[in-house]
Amino acid sequence: MRGVNQLDHIPAGHALNTLKQPVEVMRGRHGQEPLFGPLPGVRYADVVAYEFELPSPFEPWPGRTLLERTFVLLDLGVSFANPCWVRHVKPDGTVIDRAPEGSDTWYVDLVTVERHEDRYIFRDLFIDVVVPMDGRHYRMLDLDEFADAIDNGSLSVEQATDALRRWQRFLDRHLHAERAPVENWTDFPPAAIRPLLELPPFNERVRWD
Repeated sequence: MRGVNQLDHIPAGHALNTLKQPVEVMRGRHGQEPLFGPLPGVRYADVVAYEFELPSPFEPWPGRTLLERTFVLLDLGVSFANPCWVRHVKPDGTVIDRAPEGSDTWYVDLVTVERHEDRYIFRDLFIDVVVPMDGRHYRMLDLDEFADAIDNGSLSVEQATDALRRWQRFLDRHLHAERAPVENWTDFPPAAIRPLLELPPFNERVRWD
């Protein structure tokens, strides 16, 4: 599938001057503490963008840095990023190589959203989808972890049903609007992120450890 959105370049100065609403972000997995943050971010309409820097065991794609920018659709509770890194060496020497995925592949995560004034808390809710932009199909991941969380009681039925409804709305709005598969993604990457895509780096960088 190929994305129908060619994300236009927004002049950085224009976007920064007219759209910037600074926010702080904390992120983590469902039911786990501590959270990572605070991270610098910006909100525009119903989208938050935030970023952090990856450490040296990660190798960036050619022409990119280790600064990772993530976007969150607040109304759906869906987080997504085009990972900046191609290779990662773990402490035990294991190498994770993302080269077969391609540099234009996006990772999408189902999350919960909490807001406390200018601070947002995003918690991962297990389910992911990998979305290539070169004509390949998407790949859904970690439905088993979602089911395990319901089984062990860490995710309530109410939380699970809300999450699944939001996830289906994301799939319908942004990947397949019609019942039958079509040639292009419906709206991915979402047009709503355009004003935040080309902003310069946010404030002081925070490194993920």
